[in-house]
Formats: sequence, structure tokens, C-alpha cells
Amino acid sequence: LKQVFNKDKTFRPKRKFEPGTQRFELHKRAQASLNSGVDLKAAVQLPSGEDQNDWVAVHVVDFFNRINLIYGT
Repeated sequence: LKQVFNKDKTFRPKRKFEPGTQRFELHKRAQASLNSGVDLKAAVQLPSGEDQNDWVAVHVVDFFNRINLIYGT
């Protein structure tokens, strides 16, 4: 049972991409963007003078609309 919860292992093996392939290049770009050092907390911070409930409502509706565009087609 101890082997199942080992933090160094996952249930699904990590993918390895062959260098020089299109998938490898896409993987490199994705890793670079994820590790770019952007502070997500600052990106979604409530602007001064805004009501928190209004701000959350607008962003929830925007998120819903974007997800609908992606999965609704």
C-alpha cells in the first residue's frame, strides 16, 4: 500500500516525446509558458473600488461562455 501513495510516482506514466517531433516542440512551448514566472494571484486580484460579488459574477459568466465556446461546438 505504501507503494501506491509514493509521491515520486503517478498512476499514469509521464509522457516522453521524441526530440525533433512536433509534439516535442509543443511540449517545450507549453512548459515554457507554464514556467514563465507569472504571478497568478496578482493576475486575478480584485481591483480597488470594485465590489467582490460583482467582480466574481462577471468572471464566472465569462468563464462559462468561454467553456461553452470550446465544448459547445
